[in-house]
Amino acid sequence: MTVVPEDSFLRLLLEDADVDAFDALVERARAAGASAERLAHLKRERAVGLRLRELLARHRRNEAELQLLNDTANDLASMRDLDSILQAISDRARRLLDCDLAYISLSDRDRGDCYIKAASGNISGLLHELRLPRGTGVGGMVARTGEPYSVPSYMEDESIIRTPEIDRTVIAERIDSLVGVPLKIKQEVIGVLLAAHRGMRAFSGHDISALAMLGAHAAVAIENARLLTASRSAVEDLRVANATIGSHIKDLERAADVHERLTKLVLQGRGVDDVAQATADVLPGEVVVVNEHGGVVTATGAVTATDAQELAAVSARARASGHTLVQDGRCAVPLITESEDLGAVVLLGQTPIGDTDRRILERAALAASLVLVTRRRVAEAQARVGGELLAELLASEPHDLDLLQHRARMLGVDLDACRTMIVAQTDGAFHEGVHTMTAALARRQRGLATHHQGAVVLLLPGEDATAVAHAAVRELARACHHPVTAGTARATHVTRIAAAHAEAARCMRTLLALDRVGDIADARDLGFVGTLFNGRPDVPSFVRATIGPVMDYDRAHRSELLHTLEVFCANNQNTRNTAQILHLHANTVTQRLNRITQLLGETWRQADHLLEIQIALRLLKVSQQETPR
Repeated sequence: MTVVPEDSFLRLLLEDADVDAFDALVERARAAGASAERLAHLKRERAVGLRLRELLARHRRNEAELQLLNDTANDLASMRDLDSILQAISDRARRLLDCDLAYISLSDRDRGDCYIKAASGNISGLLHELRLPRGTGVGGMVARTGEPYSVPSYMEDESIIRTPEIDRTVIAERIDSLVGVPLKIKQEVIGVLLAAHRGMRAFSGHDISALAMLGAHAAVAIENARLLTASRSAVEDLRVANATIGSHIKDLERAADVHERLTKLVLQGRGVDDVAQATADVLPGEVVVVNEHGGVVTATGAVTATDAQELAAVSARARASGHTLVQDGRCAVPLITESEDLGAVVLLGQTPIGDTDRRILERAALAASLVLVTRRRVAEAQARVGGELLAELLASEPHDLDLLQHRARMLGVDLDACRTMIVAQTDGAFHEGVHTMTAALARRQRGLATHHQGAVVLLLPGEDATAVAHAAVRELARACHHPVTAGTARATHVTRIAAAHAEAARCMRTLLALDRVGDIADARDLGFVGTLFNGRPDVPSFVRATIGPVMDYDRAHRSELLHTLEVFCANNQNTRNTAQILHLHANTVTQRLNRITQLLGETWRQADHLLEIQIALRLLKVSQQETPR
């Protein structure tokens, strides 16, 4: 392996050293008494090294500029909003030339002048929307000639046609050097891209070429954005026109037959699966229904993972355009009503898709939209009826319980199986999407949901109430994008639903009062706080849950751990004082405390846990004193 000497110009090039290091190497040789011939050789190597250094720096700069232009082209290709495109171009131009200011002026075809639409690095408010009469300023000159133009000192260049407004803006922005390149589409100048320095600094030919390349990308992106806006407007006009004249157009006989079949399916209340299959029976390919999130709802054939990705992409493009899209053997029709985006129907064609096939698929899309909207409206109606039913059950004395149970059975809900009551609230407002999700959750689990006093109320089936409640609250938190605080309780009987609601609501309010936002708990989880605020305080259960293991140990071993714990708490957790009062050795007390740790867990000495233990000890003593001897 070749070793590069440390004291050489090649080593300096590898280390990207500055010019002073190259000079220093020659000086060290001179100081070391090198011969004139050696010094001359070193100077020649130094000159070559510096040229190589400059060449490498230029390559790196060119590579960075090309990467920036490539990134810009990719970014612009994904943008659709004109303002975002213009701002991105201004930002990239400023970075590309490392200048103080970059901005874009667009040509106004109606007025025949230009106006500045976007800027990056501006320091005054005068630049935005400044109008440049044709031929004035650098921007107006470039727009008129269609050629790049640069000035090293704007105010000193007498070839520029000025206006008071332009000069005032130049002074406010402190512009000195300025360069502009045209944005062209088919030789038409649609705008000008300009870059400026707040100081005397000439723009090189390389700078102008790089800015012109960026301008070429920018012109295409700007024109595409304009065409997209125009096409969307045209599509909307066509949609309205087609809706007006659609009833007067005679489709082909095959399309009419399919339309009749699809109409019958809708009237019979059949599902979207039947609509897809009936459509696939008369079309050369497979029919797939994709929802608004890109997921496959139903398909008449096998759909691979690759197919699913392509379907999601073509569906998104069709929905974004608002009209039928035929591309690469795929025909996609958006399922769009006046207020909802339901997804798309896609035909995976086996042969080229003709106009008749397209019209049939559009009929299928209409039928599928009707089916999906009807299903959603039915689901909303069921949710509304279920909410009203649950609201009646929350009354302190529900009337005609048999009728309420009958109404629940008509909704597919077994009130005897619904045991978990959840009352939830969030920091943010519950928007319509959360209401829909809550109703869907209740319907999916054959439960009930409503909104009562600013909170979500869920009554769900399941023996493991804790698991049911936690799963439901997780879904609710994902839907509302805010922490959800929830209280839960178990309804032991239909007649206890109102009481369970009151208990769950108290638990939720207690969590909020304790600043435990985002938690879920029942009365047992809240410890003594839950016991105190519960409408039906269960003191024995609280005592048992808190110090039961110690009580059981004393009973089984005839020990005095409970008494030791009581004295230890009464003496501020001082082991020595506890030992003196109990007339025990300190080691004995320590052993007893270690045993208590094994029984109650490592956290029993923490403030919150210890407070519950002390309360449980006092409640136990009071209950023992009240027990008849």
